Amino acid sequence: MAEPLPKQYIQVGEHQVSLPPGVSVVSWSLEKVRTQNPRIRVYLGSLRLLDQTNESNYAILHCSPGRLLQIWRRVRRVCRIIQTRLAPTLSEPSLIPALDTARRNAELSYFALNNTVICLLEQYPYRIAEDDITAVRRLLCRSIGRIYEFLRDTFGEIVACDPRSLHDSDYYLSKRFPQDIEEAEWLYASVDKLNDYMREIGSVLMRDLQEVAARLSDEPHLPTQASWHKVEHFLDEVIDGLSPKLKEVLAMTGIRYDEMEPLDEYAFKVPHNCYLLRETYALGRRSIDQLMARPVETLDERTRRIVDLLASHHVISDFLLEVMTRIEHSIEDLLAYVPIWLNAIEGRRALMLTKSPGELPQRATRASRQEPPDKSEHPLAAARTAALGNISKTGVTVPRATRAATRSVQAGARSPVASG
Repeated sequence: MAEPLPKQYIQVGEHQVSLPPGVSVVSWSLEKVRTQNPRIRVYLGSLRLLDQTNESNYAILHCSPGRLLQIWRRVRRVCRIIQTRLAPTLSEPSLIPALDTARRNAELSYFALNNTVICLLEQYPYRIAEDDITAVRRLLCRSIGRIYEFLRDTFGEIVACDPRSLHDSDYYLSKRFPQDIEEAEWLYASVDKLNDYMREIGSVLMRDLQEVAARLSDEPHLPTQASWHKVEHFLDEVIDGLSPKLKEVLAMTGIRYDEMEPLDEYAFKVPHNCYLLRETYALGRRSIDQLMARPVETLDERTRRIVDLLASHHVISDFLLEVMTRIEHSIEDLLAYVPIWLNAIEGRRALMLTKSPGELPQRATRASRQEPPDKSEHPLAAARTAALGNISKTGVTVPRATRAATRSVQAGARSPVASG
């Protein structure tokens, strides 16, 4: 007979949360990634779309045809998201009894909504005919409220039964909750992908750049096209991969201004140096080829060409090495900064799911602003020290902007609901 599984705990911010008996940390982590978090994201997206149609029944009955068409398309889009993205997550059972009960209730509510509301909406085409405008207005007045009640009630019950929620569902039922958590949720997912991508660049692609830079440092000779091919692959990856990802994160609303400053600097500086490195090598290669193709007839001309070739190799190699060093230092700075920033976002995101409405700080009072925070209480301090310690061993200097932004991120992790 198998022994019962000992009580399992998960770390949510600074809290230890116990899982129900028989549920392991691994199984909950898989369920969270596969169904629970995608389910929450679909709920948040649907509620946000539906909030854009938050009009009174009088406004829906008397609005212009253009505004009516906007409302109609958004409602139909929400219904399609519920059918295609939310319903499959509601059919997946949960290992946690309370969460599975909430899921089954939401699934039954979905069946009722689909058979009584969505099916009536689907009777009319996506483009409203002129003869159907009055009927569509009345149907929207009856349908929007019921769709919103379904999303709000089932969402609140599901999130309240989540192990990361230690309190009742009042806060999750409020209109403030989607706005508070959605930005941190999407920002965390994007920065997590950026962190994985940065590790890949740092562990694999940076080696090619470092090998060529080491050869240039030992022997100032322009690399051959065969050896430069790996550097070209690295430059393509940074320009076409890293730079768009940095700009994508910069465009998100959940990022704070102090977090944006170093990323904005690197989003411009890194691809600019990559373009500069590529053009410098191309120009140097053309210059060397032209010198080699220059005809020589006398010994003095041959000697002069050799001197010109050596001088060209030396000057171009020195500049290539300088630009490579800039790129390498920028990538290493990002490798140190992004994990620290990710931990800070995780703190903000996790505390959203662990604190009750009364515990969530609204606006800092004068007394609380005067008290210095305890840096030792947050795990970000240890992560920052370790990351910067590793950089100091490699001889890389962290720019002032990065250090200032790191301090800002560290402070932001202790204020999870503060506006960016």
